[in-house]
Amino acid sequence: MKIYRFAIHPAEDGVYFLECVNDPKLFTQARSMDEAVHMARDVAATMYGEKNVQIELVVPPDVNVRPQRRKARPRKSPQKRPRGAAVAP
Repeated sequence: MKIYRFAIHPAEDGVYFLECVNDPKLFTQARSMDEAVHMARDVAATMYGEKNVQIELVVPPDVNVRPQRRKARPRKSPQKRPRGAAVAP
């Protein structure tokens, strides 16, 4: 399994620029840390056809990493039947 280390640099517009420390030909950008891991795997797979890679993110201490929570999907409530309504077979 090949290991790729990506250094993270914040850009002015709120995105992160990732450059591979091991291979300067690999670079990408992302809007969040989750997306950074996904994009780093994608660029390694696209450039070299490698599917089973390990990604390590090198985050400098001055980079402000804000956690992002995904919005929960609203649950569908079960349909309420009026009292005495028959259930179709």
